[in-house]
Amino acid sequence: MSAIRKTGKSTYIFLDIKDNTLDDIDKSSHLDIRFDFDSNPPSYGLGTLERLPLEIIHLILIRLDMRSLTAFPHVNKRARLVTNSIPQYRRILVHAPASIRGSLNIESARFFSCQDLYEKLSTAECDSCRDFGGYLYLVTCRRVCFLCFTEMTDYLPLPQKDVTRKFGLDSEHLAGLPHMRSFRGRYSPRGIKCRRREILFDYSTARQAGIAVHGTVESMEKYASEMASKRLESYNSKVSLRRTGGTYLRPPRYEDSFDGHCSNPRRFMGIIRAPFFTEKMASPEWGLHCIACKPHHYCRPIHWRRKYTIDGFRDHIRECGEIMEGKHAQIK
Repeated sequence: MSAIRKTGKSTYIFLDIKDNTLDDIDKSSHLDIRFDFDSNPPSYGLGTLERLPLEIIHLILIRLDMRSLTAFPHVNKRARLVTNSIPQYRRILVHAPASIRGSLNIESARFFSCQDLYEKLSTAECDSCRDFGGYLYLVTCRRVCFLCFTEMTDYLPLPQKDVTRKFGLDSEHLAGLPHMRSFRGRYSPRGIKCRRREILFDYSTARQAGIAVHGTVESMEKYASEMASKRLESYNSKVSLRRTGGTYLRPPRYEDSFDGHCSNPRRFMGIIRAPFFTEKMASPEWGLHCIACKPHHYCRPIHWRRKYTIDGFRDHIRECGEIMEGKHAQIK
């Protein structure tokens, strides 16, 4: 197990744990976002936008999707100065630049705004379980904890063929759905190498789109089952017509491939570590681990991968008991 550093009598952080999330992979791709310290005034303005107060311009810009917002500074120096003066954007650049770099690299930045991103970074809880969420799922900008993003189907992005098979969607339906383009590298604690970039769709929104297209969950599943049967019939027909020794035909897949959960590289391709911060905090929180939970690898509430804010750790102690001789008093 990775080296740790105790941060208190009952808490610690990992010094070098290697989960191989997106922020471990894409560090070599440097994002050209910087604060401008040139004191010379810009030569050009923002056209009709200059008629608006700066505060209104800020309100407009933070509602742009992140891809558009990061492109805006390239208009001219004035645009760069205005963008970098947005308080929320500056805090993201200072405390969580990987969230911007990562979303641009996997091409998901157009699916959420600066305001959406800032709200997630200034909220501590995992969207799914309310534990501290030490990560961001950048396909749809959701805050999530390790146990949820490695176990829940919502955080397993799917290739197009699986979305089509499971939810009965075609390319027309997929056009506007949140998706990512994976970054080459090694993913998951096992360091599985992924050599090609692939388009992966958000599971949750694809499923909702399937329900909307077919009317109900039952109708969607029935349609998917019927299509799977037709593909199998077509395959069997082609096989029966082929001569012995002909080219091998791959049978159609009608079941989900093996997940692997915390060893599934696709679960890590859109994930970055993310701090929690607000404008009132002196410094961001990255989360702490409980020393008494360190030996436990199976289930909550005592699991070694759970993380806590300082306030959240107090709640954990109330739930599981004080720590005596390295163990929770209330846990047998």
